[in-house]
Amino acid sequence: MITQVPKEDLHLIWNEVEPLIKKALDDTYSARDILDGLVKNSFQLFISWENKVESAVITEVVQYPQKKICRYFLAGGNNMDNWLEPIQQTIEKFAKYNNCDAVEVAGRKGWAKKLKGYEQKVYLFSKELSWVKVVIQVV
Repeated sequence: MITQVPKEDLHLIWNEVEPLIKKALDDTYSARDILDGLVKNSFQLFISWENKVESAVITEVVQYPQKKICRYFLAGGNNMDNWLEPIQQTIEKFAKYNNCDAVEVAGRKGWAKKLKGYEQKVYLFSKELSWVKVVIQVV
């Protein structure tokens, strides 16, 4: 079964969701950041479950100047073949209901093989910056 978890029910399911989310995290978010975003309704949580949580996908709705996008940026779970297409369909319905113009997926390169109907438009490149602290002493 695929469902969007209302924030009121997060406390019932978070212990099962958190380990799946942690596996998908990089250095831009912590599990606490995700939970806080869900509680504030900045993010949405979609899960698949068969007697237990099988997968968790985190989305956010982003308003660009010219488009409204539903972006999913974290996904973790087991048995992907069981839940990927149904969860995509559920998220796309959610996006349409919320007047989004498109759905985006931010993820690793391997997702390109799994996401049917999605076009790869860009690569995302990142460079870490090292900062040098300068101390100025006024005399």
